[in-house]
Amino acid sequence: MLPPGVTAQEITYRNGRKQVIYTAPYVSEGPVLVRDLLGRQAWMFMYAHFVFAWAEGAVQVQVSHGTLNGPKMLLWKGVSISAFWSGPALAEFGQAWAVEQMTGRRGTPAVVKDSLP
Repeated sequence: MLPPGVTAQEITYRNGRKQVIYTAPYVSEGPVLVRDLLGRQAWMFMYAHFVFAWAEGAVQVQVSHGTLNGPKMLLWKGVSISAFWSGPALAEFGQAWAVEQMTGRRGTPAVVKDSLP
């Protein structure tokens, strides 16, 4: 019996060898609406241990590594978001952004040169 969300898949290699692999969903928390000591509100969401914080009225999201209630390490301060300020919008953005980050579709690709000058 597998835990909830875990699935088994059989893969076949080119040489005909078969293997069962297990996949599990990324951990997530939120979105939750938080308020700081000055009364400012922000939506927070965590997906695959990327924590997204979106202050009310902001057009950029802060991205950290950690959990909503645990320690966080700041990774990026200003990731642009173009959506109406809401928890579901942050969750949709955060999940898509994290998957792109982990699959290598974000950032500047490396340039390989055949020879040095």
